[in-house]
Amino acid sequence: MLKQSYGLCTALTVLVSLTSTIAWADDCPNPPGWVPANLPELLFEHHIWATDVLPPDINDPRRLNLCHADLSGLDLSDVNLSDANLSITRNVAVNFKGANLTGARFDGAYIKNSDFEGANMTRAALSGVEIIGSRFAHADMAHSQFQDVKIQASDFTGSRLVKASFWQSTLLDLNMKNAAAGQSIFIGSHLTDIDFRGADLSQANFFRTDFDHVNFYFADLSRADFSQTKLRHVNFKDALLYLSDLKQIDIGDEKRDLIAEFCLNLTSARDWPFSYRHKKFRCGAKILPGKYDLDIR
Repeated sequence: MLKQSYGLCTALTVLVSLTSTIAWADDCPNPPGWVPANLPELLFEHHIWATDVLPPDINDPRRLNLCHADLSGLDLSDVNLSDANLSITRNVAVNFKGANLTGARFDGAYIKNSDFEGANMTRAALSGVEIIGSRFAHADMAHSQFQDVKIQASDFTGSRLVKASFWQSTLLDLNMKNAAAGQSIFIGSHLTDIDFRGADLSQANFFRTDFDHVNFYFADLSRADFSQTKLRHVNFKDALLYLSDLKQIDIGDEKRDLIAEFCLNLTSARDWPFSYRHKKFRCGAKILPGKYDLDIR
């Protein structure tokens, strides 16, 4: 059902993205590039609001709204920024280490050379974000939304990305070793020079994603969906491919030598005979796996 409705989903995603971009600018009462002079007071009021006994009201004026702000060079480590509005902000060399960013909105933000190590970013919204040379090692980013983002030269080592969504995003030169990204979504994205060594990508959805120079060494790809993906220079050595869906992959010009090269790569993985494949990629297996329910959600 997901594959059949992909065209409609793509159109809706683009429409929502454009609408959201306009909304970020229209809804922001602050001038572009402003620097909050009374930031300590604002952070204190936000902390009181966020830790109230009652569920926080997002319309409460105490909620931190730094949209359009230039936060470059600030030290916000271990600060409570949960549910704060940080959309369209400029973040160059900002220290967010250990910060509480649960539910924070970074939509349309620019992030460069910033440090989010160990930060709690569960349910954070990062649509339309550009991230360069930043560190997210061991950050908890479960259920975060990365829609139409550009991320390059950044470190996600050991980060938690369970059920995180990367819709139509461009990821370039990323270290994602040992990341916990089970049931994550990368639909319609472009992944180049990505190091997934030892990562948990079980039940990940890579539908219509392009891979170029991606290292899955010892990664858990069980029940992952690679339908209609383009695979170029992908390393599957010792990766777990149990019940992974490889039935509609594109490895390029399918000449005999290239298929043999792909089979050599595929058969270096664990449980590769139990992956779903087209018969041309039988790769020496006596039989192809039967029709099991992949149960990918």
